[in-house]
Amino acid sequence: MSDDKRRVQAKPSGTSSAAQRLPAELTDEQKADLAEAFHLLDVEGVNTITANDLKVALRALGYEPQKDKLKKIISEVDKDSMSNTLMLDEFEKIMKAKLFEYENEEEIDIAFPLFTEGKSDYITIEDLKRVAAELGEEMPLDALEEMIREADVVDHDGMISKAEFMRVMMRRNAY
Repeated sequence: MSDDKRRVQAKPSGTSSAAQRLPAELTDEQKADLAEAFHLLDVEGVNTITANDLKVALRALGYEPQKDKLKKIISEVDKDSMSNTLMLDEFEKIMKAKLFEYENEEEIDIAFPLFTEGKSDYITIEDLKRVAAELGEEMPLDALEEMIREADVVDHDGMISKAEFMRVMMRRNAY
């Protein structure tokens, strides 16, 4: 999956509403691809798919959903009918969440040294300034300091350790 499909604008808590996170939205092409996948999985042509069909779709994206987690996902989306089947809009909602989910520890492990340039075990304010500049973002110092404060919850040393970075990145909606 390309980075631009996952990229969403982040908002440190406590910043103005103008800088709030943008909701992750699917492109028209992604919606069309999901609709096509849905209709391929709907072999009986009844405009619904089963939990097993959803499992096939998730596996195609590289996820290996466990049976109990799969049931939970379906029950959260299919609250009204309790049919254990999904319609296209419910399927799209689940797949959208998975497409924008960022929970891969291996990828987070790879990202950490990009902040520190592999020179340290901690992300400093200077590292955040450099990364923001590399990305062409003009971040005010107070916003960067807030990022450090929000993440620096383990040892309160003014830097972000790998464990703190992992904790922030694994948080739901951290991106």
